[in-house]
Parts: sequence; C-alpha cells; structure tokens
Amino acid sequence: MPISQKYVLSVFSHFFWLSLFVFASLFVMINFVQIVNQGALSGFSFYFLAVSILYLLPNIIAISLPLSFLMSVLLSLGQLSQDGEIMALRAGGFSFGEILRAMFQASVLACALLLFVNNWLGPRSLKRSTDYISSMINRVTKIELKPRTFQNISDWVIYSKEVDSGTRRLKGVKLVRRMNKNGAPSFITVINAKEGAYTVLRERGIEISLENGQFSQTDCGNRQKLLYGDFNSYKTLIPFFSGREDTRKLRANELSTPGLLKRLKDAALDAETALKYRIEISSRLAMALTPVLFFLIGAPFGVVLEKRGRTAGFALSLLIIFFYYGFSITAMVLAKKHAWLFPWVIFTPGAAAAALGLWLWRKRLFAR
Repeated sequence: MPISQKYVLSVFSHFFWLSLFVFASLFVMINFVQIVNQGALSGFSFYFLAVSILYLLPNIIAISLPLSFLMSVLLSLGQLSQDGEIMALRAGGFSFGEILRAMFQASVLACALLLFVNNWLGPRSLKRSTDYISSMINRVTKIELKPRTFQNISDWVIYSKEVDSGTRRLKGVKLVRRMNKNGAPSFITVINAKEGAYTVLRERGIEISLENGQFSQTDCGNRQKLLYGDFNSYKTLIPFFSGREDTRKLRANELSTPGLLKRLKDAALDAETALKYRIEISSRLAMALTPVLFFLIGAPFGVVLEKRGRTAGFALSLLIIFFYYGFSITAMVLAKKHAWLFPWVIFTPGAAAAALGLWLWRKRLFAR
C-alpha cells in the first residue's frame, strides 16, 4: 500500500474507532436502561444482566458500524481538506481514486462483516440475550401465591382455592403444564390435590408438596393415550425459568437467515408471517451494504469541506443518517402494508443512495 493511502487510512482509523466507541457506548447504555426497567421489579441477578448485555454487543456493533463509518469518512476527509493535505496529495500527482482507495477497501470489508453479523451471528446472539433477560426477570427472589388466581411460572400454571400466606398451606390445588414440540403442544400434564404446601427456593423456583391427589398426562399427538394415577404424596420443583427454547415464540430478528429460509419452506406457514420473514432477510442484506453507500456519499462531500471541516462533517453525517434510515424504515413499513411493493421498496433507499453517490463522484471528483 502506498504511503499516501496509509496516511489517509491512519487518519480515518483514528476517527472510526473513536466514533465506533461513542456510538456503541450510547447503544449499550440505552439497552442497559431498558433491561433494568424490565427487571427492576423482579429482583434480578447482575450476572444475568451483564451476560445479556454481552450477547447484545454483536447487534450493537452492527448498528454502530455504518454510523461510525460515515462520520469517520466525513471527519477525516474534512480534516485533511481543512489542513490542505488533500490539495497537497493532488499536487503530488495522486488522483482522488488513489487517495480514497484504502477507504473504499475498508468499506467493502465492513460490508462483509455486516453480512456475517446480520445474517448469522447477530440473530443468534440476540436470541441468547433475550433468553438471559427472560431468565433474569423470571428468577425472582420473592413470590406469593394468591387464592383463586391462575399464576404462570415458567411453563406451569398454578391455581389454589385457598392459600394461607403465614404457613404457606394450600387447599384445592391444581397444576397444569403444557410441553411444546416444534411450536405445537406435545404433552399436557395436570396435577390435582386436596391440599399441600409450598416453599420458595431463592433464584431456583417453588417447591410444592401435595397430598391426596391425581396425576394425568395427555399425549396431544395421540389423544387415545392417557397416563393417569392417584398419589398420597407428591413433591415437585417448579423453576422460575425452564431454560428450553420452545417456552417462547422466537421473533424474526432472533432467527438466522438460514433458519428463516428453512421456515419459509413450511407449507403451513401463513402469508403474513412469510412476508415478515422475507422482509427481515431483505433488510439484513440491504443494511449490510450501508458502509459502501455511505462511502460513496461521504467521500465527495468530505474532500471539499475545506473550512470548518470537523463541524461541517459532523453535522452533515447526522443529516445523511437521519434521511437514509428514515427512508429505510419507511420502506420496510410500506413493504409490510403493501405486499406488492416487496422486495423492490426495501432496496430503493440503497439504490437512491448509490445513484446519489455516483452522481456526486462525477460532479465533484471526476470533474476536478
């Protein structure tokens, strides 16, 4: 790599890492506050809080990287223009393509990284983070059963006709558990007892002891199969969090792109959900191209910011980010409301940004 490109890249890298740190820290704080608000009333574990934030980092980096790239392009080129170094390089016989080649290569590498994160690492990490948040919220330190009330704990439903809060004795107890397989009910377990008692085990669950009752389990796949029995005493632990993936329905952004494509092959999938999955896949691809698009737009502006380079570069980057992401969000909303616009409307902001960038290069750089 020529010394001129190394120098431009070093100035760019300084602003890039600083911008990435600022944006990532901002998004970490926003997510931290949201998670704390979710779990504040439940008495959560700081370990689960830290791990859930850790698993959010790939998605935070994926959001922050394009923003940081645009801002660093404008700030670095603005500084070089303000200090007269762009003009000096041009006087030395370097074309704009040679000066900016290293930045373009960096934008391509950023796109490749975003393709990996958006389509595979990010969704898997988001799912793990959501699992830990659910676990944190459900691992409560105190719970009191109430009479004549259905209470959901993990994948169990608990009902008791009478509850003595002092002795924690129960009368007319009913426990119901639905076990799912591939998103559909697989087994239904029902336990009835005349009386019993419960004990709360800190950050583990509720231990229930029952007396004089019946146990039944129904196979949803074969309704003719029924497991039934009576008992004199029965003890079980109902955990605050089951730890199984099928206890909640995964959102589209928690599924990797191969996982979404696999679900799209399901003939029983409804049209609305299928469209949601396709929009998610398309938006991941469109967002992965953002660094190259921001380079195409930012570079022509950056090299002409000869006065107040940093201030103008910062303001201009915020303006571009506002319009581009505003158009992108609007495009996704239109695709959801009008299926006939998919997938072209998803890629319209990117195509418009690419056309604008190429026009700016021709107008401001190739003409000089």
